[in-house]
Amino acid sequence: MSPNPGPLTGLARLLAPPLLQGVLKQTPSDFRVDEVLGFEPEGTGSHGLFLFEKTGMTTGQLVGALSKITRTSERDIGFCGLKDKHAVTTQWISLPLPPKHPPHTDPDWFAALPAGVRVVRWAPHRKKIRRGIHQGNRFTLVIHGVTGDDLLFEQRLAILNQQGFPNYFAEQRFGHQGGNYDLLHKIGAIPAEQSAAVSRADRNWGLSTLRAEIFNQCLSHRLAEESDVQAKVGDLAQLAGSHSRFLVTSDELARTQTRLAEGDVALTGPLWGEGESPAGDAVGLSETMMASQIMAQYGHKHEPKYWLQHLAAWRVEHDRRLLRAPVSDLHMAWHEVAGARQLELKFTLDAGAYATALLRELIDLSPEPYAV
Repeated sequence: MSPNPGPLTGLARLLAPPLLQGVLKQTPSDFRVDEVLGFEPEGTGSHGLFLFEKTGMTTGQLVGALSKITRTSERDIGFCGLKDKHAVTTQWISLPLPPKHPPHTDPDWFAALPAGVRVVRWAPHRKKIRRGIHQGNRFTLVIHGVTGDDLLFEQRLAILNQQGFPNYFAEQRFGHQGGNYDLLHKIGAIPAEQSAAVSRADRNWGLSTLRAEIFNQCLSHRLAEESDVQAKVGDLAQLAGSHSRFLVTSDELARTQTRLAEGDVALTGPLWGEGESPAGDAVGLSETMMASQIMAQYGHKHEPKYWLQHLAAWRVEHDRRLLRAPVSDLHMAWHEVAGARQLELKFTLDAGAYATALLRELIDLSPEPYAV
């Protein structure tokens, strides 16, 4: 389980390896992401809910700029998710409004927004919005210089539209060129009595990277044995449209499989925490063994004990993530530009799902010309 040149390299796929090759992100306009909030601003309240369009700036940089020009503490600025720098993106951000601010008058700081940033629309809202509260993201991607032939490409699209795709954490979660793996080694060598000395940033990035690696490896194992949509005794299944889960028992196994086929429930994998997996039987045992191996890989003297102690000291609770991510409204269009083929893809993903994990099932992409 040593780290690969790319975190997804070597992991199992749902479909056969793609036959097409191409290049993504030659310009920011090749990668457009529109945040789907899932609800509208309430129209009244002490906060403003602003839909920003930005290019050439990370979400963190935009929040920092807004903090300065509005004289608002960054902790009082709300947003749902992080958006790419080298892309055209829209996202909702909430800021406190001055007392008695006229609801139909634009704030005066609009004129001070950085280049490449504009407010599409806004309205008053009752409270600050939270991370992960949005419904999903709508993507419009242009892939250049497409080569190769895949006579069944439309069939790939149909399968993914119907069945979803492996819900891997993609490269963004692991840092530029997988740099967060070094952080795992660093934290895994720190004794438990020094857990409190780990900075909050290192702790957060380290935990998110460790959990992503464990989840990806568990998902790859299930895909390799073709059981990511085949219920097992001990699985934790999640009800569609909610975060309610139940443990699959032998008595419920057949019924759960029927519900999986009907889309009423979906299987989940581990977001690791303190103690053993909450899954049961062979599923829980397999997840626990996988997690122990990965923590040992990034632990002092190849032992998992420091990571296990950190998880306990930081009171990290277990959580779950869907093994398959749904995709909706997946469409394609071919274009001929200067004698070369371009592929335009449009699709919508739930919050937390990665477009690059979907693209991995469709096309072999050349390295990006710049980092995101």
